[in-house]
Formats: sequence, structure tokens, C-alpha cells
Amino acid sequence: MPKRHQVNITLDERELHNVNEYCRVHGMTPQALFKSGAQRLIHEDILERRADLLTLQSWNEIQKGLAEPIDDLLEMIDEDGRAGENSA
Repeated sequence: MPKRHQVNITLDERELHNVNEYCRVHGMTPQALFKSGAQRLIHEDILERRADLLTLQSWNEIQKGLAEPIDDLLEMIDEDGRAGENSA
């Protein structure tokens, strides 16, 4: 079994009340709340970093002439959207 580690936090009375009330309403423990919340934040950060990396790679390709800005493509998508709205 992998070793488990404990992290302690200090909350003021209002924070503690909010945590306890949330846990009571949702039927979970404070530990589960903080663990799931921390995991979600970490996952969102990883996704955001990946998106930032892809954006930087795209800008680099555009500067090198390997790709072009997608302005024309976005305009075509808008035109298709407007055409679909008009035919409906």
C-alpha cells in the first residue's frame, strides 16, 4: 500500500463554518472536499498550460511562415453560421 501523507490547514471561524455546511449539505467530509477541489484545480492548471503551449507553438509557426493566421477560416465559419440562420 502506498504511503499516505497528511496536510494540515488552519481556517478562521467563517471558513470553517462554510466548509462544514457545504460538507453537510453534500454528504462529504472536509478531507474529501479539499482533496477533490485540489485535484480539480491541478487538472485545470495542466489543461491551461497545455493550451498556452499550443498557442505559443502556433504563434511560432506563423512567425516562421509555416502556418497562417486563421482569420480567413473564422470569417468563413461566421458566414456559414449566418447562411444557416437565414435558411432556417
